[in-house]
Amino acid sequence: MSTLIVLGTSHAEDGACTSEELYKIIKKINPQAVFCEASPEKLPQYLKRTDVNTPEINVIKRLNQEEKPIEIVPVDVNENPFDQRLEAMFELIKREMEEYLGAARMLSNETYLKGFPFLNSKDCDNICRDKNEMERYFMNTNNMKYKGLSHFYYLWLKWNDKREYQWIDLINNYFKLNNTKKAVLLVGAKHRYRLMDKINDIQNTNEHSYDWDFFHFE
Repeated sequence: MSTLIVLGTSHAEDGACTSEELYKIIKKINPQAVFCEASPEKLPQYLKRTDVNTPEINVIKRLNQEEKPIEIVPVDVNENPFDQRLEAMFELIKREMEEYLGAARMLSNETYLKGFPFLNSKDCDNICRDKNEMERYFMNTNNMKYKGLSHFYYLWLKWNDKREYQWIDLINNYFKLNNTKKAVLLVGAKHRYRLMDKINDIQNTNEHSYDWDFFHFE
């Protein structure tokens, strides 16, 4: 059976989450393909730019320079309808909800100290899920106070659903067309539990030709 290893990442160099550590992890896994959270249109641009300094892009650049490069497969949607309002929204929730601020700080601190093993753990998934529930609670109870914010938030959730279903569909098609035994999906750790929920629903009705491995470090 073929395997897709999901590696939750942080989109910034942060303490133990470094490009070097991510590179070592991927080299140890030795996959035939790496799926990444970028669109086919934007990935070439990211690789040329010097101001894009994420662990994922830095590692992809390094992999591309090797004698036997691993195939890099961009799977994200191209459009991004959101702007700085997204960051402002999360900052607002942090100011208004002490529990949410505490969860965000815990996530940041544990990521800084423990790196990728934490980002790919059940503890991290649970914190991300709790934060999502607090976001929904905040939107539902403050809809009148912050008019339009709830609509904006739920549009953002739908956009992420669209992205995640596209990742799944493109990965499914790739495994159907290629004799790939082992591949990696690099994705922001906050998507992990959402992907798990979608995969569980899909696997109840369909049988995949490969396994999804969300807990590589256990």
